[in-house]
Amino acid sequence: MLKLNKIVLIIFLLSTALSFAQNDKESVYKTLKSEYSGLNTVHIIFGMSEMNEKSAELYAMKGGKMHLSLKNNVIISDGKSIWNISPGVSATVSDYEDSKDMTLESIFFGLMDELVPITYSSLKNTSNKEKYSLKLKPKERSEYAEQLRYITLYFGNNQELVRVTVDTPNGVMNYTIKLLEKNPKIDPSKFNFTPTKDIEVIDFR
Repeated sequence: MLKLNKIVLIIFLLSTALSFAQNDKESVYKTLKSEYSGLNTVHIIFGMSEMNEKSAELYAMKGGKMHLSLKNNVIISDGKSIWNISPGVSATVSDYEDSKDMTLESIFFGLMDELVPITYSSLKNTSNKEKYSLKLKPKERSEYAEQLRYITLYFGNNQELVRVTVDTPNGVMNYTIKLLEKNPKIDPSKFNFTPTKDIEVIDFR
């Protein structure tokens, strides 16, 4: 589950609306990196293929803070501790530093330097929103090389991200972007969790 969540975060911290000055892979990737490095917060609603397109939602902030609502669980980090919550049932908590698969710092400040663009293509004869695609892969010695083969980003006519395909050794996942807000104001309480008495807590700290 943690590896999947890391991939989810990778995808949605990459989910920036871009303005492409040129149509070659290097210039598009350069623009992506520029937009990406300027993010402080994100709010995204998305669909996942394994969830039968039911909406999931992510709030994230620099400093390792996140609130990720999936189909059957909620994951909350305040930058010190990470909670994996099954609402009304149980919750596990671990130190942020010990949960490398959930570390937002490595994604905000390291991911883009770990990837290289392969192709940037104009999609012909399509009736849907997808008009362009950018395919990326991890560098040979990247920490992502063992768990990620490719990421393909699909953009519409106005360069907004509409879909992401993630190819991993465990299979292929598709994500549809339903709402994206860059640098929104987020209530700090979104990144805190206090378990109620009816929740069984398993503490790994």
